[in-house]
Amino acid sequence: MPLFKRIALRRGFNIIGVLLTMALLGGCAPRRPGGEIHHYTVGTALAPPAQQVFIRSLASSPRTLDPSLSTDVMGFNVLTDLFEGLTQFNAQGQVVPGVASHWTVSKNGLRWTFFLRPDARWNNGAPVTAQDFAYAWQREVSPDTAAQYADSLSMIVNASAVINGTLPTSALGVHALGARTLQVDLVHPTPYLTAALANTYFDPLYPPTVRRWGLAWTQPPHLISDGAFYLASEVVNGRLILLKNPWFWDAGAVRLREEIDYPIKNAASKLDRYLADDLDFADDPAFPPSDIDWLRHALGSQVHVAPYYGTAYLGMLVHEQPFANRDLRLALSMALERNVLDDKLGRGLFLPAYSLMPPLAGYTQQLPAWARWPRAQRLAEARRLYAAAGYGPGHELRARLLYPTQGSAARHYVEAVTLMWKENLGADVHLWNEQWKVMLQDIQYKNAKLYWSAWIGNYLDPVTFMHQFQVGYPMNYGDFSYAPFQKLLQAAQSSNDNAQRYRYFEQAERVLGAQMPFIPLYFYTADNLVKPYVTGWHSNLLDVHPAQYIAILQHTVH
Repeated sequence: MPLFKRIALRRGFNIIGVLLTMALLGGCAPRRPGGEIHHYTVGTALAPPAQQVFIRSLASSPRTLDPSLSTDVMGFNVLTDLFEGLTQFNAQGQVVPGVASHWTVSKNGLRWTFFLRPDARWNNGAPVTAQDFAYAWQREVSPDTAAQYADSLSMIVNASAVINGTLPTSALGVHALGARTLQVDLVHPTPYLTAALANTYFDPLYPPTVRRWGLAWTQPPHLISDGAFYLASEVVNGRLILLKNPWFWDAGAVRLREEIDYPIKNAASKLDRYLADDLDFADDPAFPPSDIDWLRHALGSQVHVAPYYGTAYLGMLVHEQPFANRDLRLALSMALERNVLDDKLGRGLFLPAYSLMPPLAGYTQQLPAWARWPRAQRLAEARRLYAAAGYGPGHELRARLLYPTQGSAARHYVEAVTLMWKENLGADVHLWNEQWKVMLQDIQYKNAKLYWSAWIGNYLDPVTFMHQFQVGYPMNYGDFSYAPFQKLLQAAQSSNDNAQRYRYFEQAERVLGAQMPFIPLYFYTADNLVKPYVTGWHSNLLDVHPAQYIAILQHTVH
């Protein structure tokens, strides 16, 4: 029987000591380079065109390459290079014009008119038109598509009615005024619209290939895209090869000729591939947390650790027992010792989270009062709430926690969480793991009452985090419907004053903290490895790195 399962049955042991033992015996002990660490002499000039090949990792295979259906970070990373929307993210993660060269906004903020570049082209040479955007957005909100991000278009006139099936897709408030002018009518002012438009679910689609090939349209050579690259080949759950799109409107500024993406789930395997020079860029998480110290010493500036706009948490079905009980939910959250988890397992790469929103300029995080209490006071209140919920000796909470199969670090973290619940409350929570894609399906179909989850902001605005607790939002997997929160969310979405919107969101986050429909764990950092000869790559809060800005410099290895 594994070490953890033996120890977890006992009471009164030292949690910190157990976590250290888990880390050391479970494969998280600090490593040292076993072979030669390569060093590079890097010039200032670009490498020859034949060497302009960028090899990167993906944390997993994208669930889909359909922009209307993609919901994972891996899919976003690939689709960012294949497609371009009206706006796009640049190398610094800032929103800049994309297919739309410019736009106008009415005085009341409800009508936006976008003017498309005359030289925007699909990779087959056909022009990108306003009709292509209208088609894609109508497809996104169509009930037949069942897109999980459909409600992200709810700011558009009639979008909600189309999603609900009470109006046809043609009623959506988006109109092509000729081939290169797109008019968008909104239900309420949306100051963050240009940022939202840079996301994949607002990308255009090439109607002929979607209509002809159906579900197979995303497979090469059927996939027609308008971004800086096109999909040349794809191995199922394996390598993707993207080639420079010669028809891209800004192709002259794109220096890479090829991008190769390797899905690598295990962080240690990813690190080994990087050290062997098989990767130019190892994406987050690029290495096990335990390796951070020697990596900083051995690789120096190749190690990039930066704040990331994401939160890891545990989700729950809040209208089914046992998690319909608010006192139980709060007790489980208060019983976790986040600083210990971060220090002993995260090695400082996790930022302990007590609320939903990660740090964001202009927004004040809403920490619950108990986050500042001494440990003894916090645990005493957790036990009181646990008892108030009807649990205690002889009637322990028994539940299962679903988490993804993605290496030892994730397993150690959830093991530590259940260990703390056992020690601090007496709760008996067992673990259950599945492959990422299978886990997402089980969460979507309500097959898990307690599950690992995370949210990565699509753009730098609080609404992208708050949406997941909004009634009717497809990714409100826990079915949270508390009326005071919903009213505050509606007030925020109806305001055109950004400062006032943020104050509404702050009030809404306080409500979430009191109701605890989720258990916050930590805020992410983006932990990447980048070779010194890669230029055009920049750390940013969204951790977006479009390949159209990246190039390979002349270099030698020694």
